[in-house]
Amino acid sequence: MPDTAIALSMEAAGKCARYDAAAKRILSFKAVIAWILKKACSEFRDYDVAYIMENCIGGVSVSDKAVHQDQGNKNRGLDGDESVEMMNSESSSINEGNMYYDLRFRARVPGGDGDIFLIVNMEIQNQDNPKYALVTRGIYYCARMLSEQYGTVFKNMDYHKMQKVYSIWICPKPEGRREDTIIRYSLRGDEVRGNSFIHVSDYDKMEVVVISLVEDYDSSEDPLVGLLSVLLSSSMALERRKEILGSRYGIAMDKELEEEVIEMCNLSKAVEDIGRRKGLREGFLMSLFQLVDEGKIAVNVAADTAKMTVEEFMEKKESYKKESL
Repeated sequence: MPDTAIALSMEAAGKCARYDAAAKRILSFKAVIAWILKKACSEFRDYDVAYIMENCIGGVSVSDKAVHQDQGNKNRGLDGDESVEMMNSESSSINEGNMYYDLRFRARVPGGDGDIFLIVNMEIQNQDNPKYALVTRGIYYCARMLSEQYGTVFKNMDYHKMQKVYSIWICPKPEGRREDTIIRYSLRGDEVRGNSFIHVSDYDKMEVVVISLVEDYDSSEDPLVGLLSVLLSSSMALERRKEILGSRYGIAMDKELEEEVIEMCNLSKAVEDIGRRKGLREGFLMSLFQLVDEGKIAVNVAADTAKMTVEEFMEKKESYKKESL
């Protein structure tokens, strides 16, 4: 297939999907999750990363849990006996679309009065500035994770058993003003008049955390931003990455993690190359459109040069004209 815009878009989409999958698998390693929990979740700030990794992280589900309640989980049949502990339990509501959590897992916070359990969702957001604020989408994800606890984590009026949920968003390539930031959004009480006498744990049930990375990990003083920037970098050499992970973060890159990092880097470079080729292709077509408009080349000659039929060429030309208005 020639390097048409649609061919390049299809090729990029396939490689982007594989890149996202590799990045999710990298983030699913417990050593990485432990760092994220320690720095992004206040409940773990007093625990060592090694302790969190060994004692606090449950099974991690990668990209197979539906966000919208009407959408079944991927590769999963219905099982009426599963409840409570199953992160992949089905939900039920009216049609809301088809979306899946990137990663989701349970985390345990040891406590003197009994363990506290959290439900944590992590998302990789490669598009830094979509048509909505990430925090707004994160709130929706939190709401879904809260409501689906009914009938499993708690039943009837036992709302006090509801477990706190986190939705953590990682942005590898943010705009300059958002680089090197960790922003937390949570519920809080505001005593407008009088005292509420309500314990914080009764309403502290959801948090959205947005972590924006940097291109140069050395430019950030925050260890979590630095770690994730190294792991998800598209340009850093593998040996340099190994050295930093081991010396700064105590993470030994085993064979499996190394393979995931190599896969992600190769795909990232491939996507960048496709983008460059796509840009060259579009620039080439725009030059042909201009030559046709100026009467310097016949339409059939321009179409043949672009390896397109005259109909395809004119349709593309009209499309570009509308987009430029």
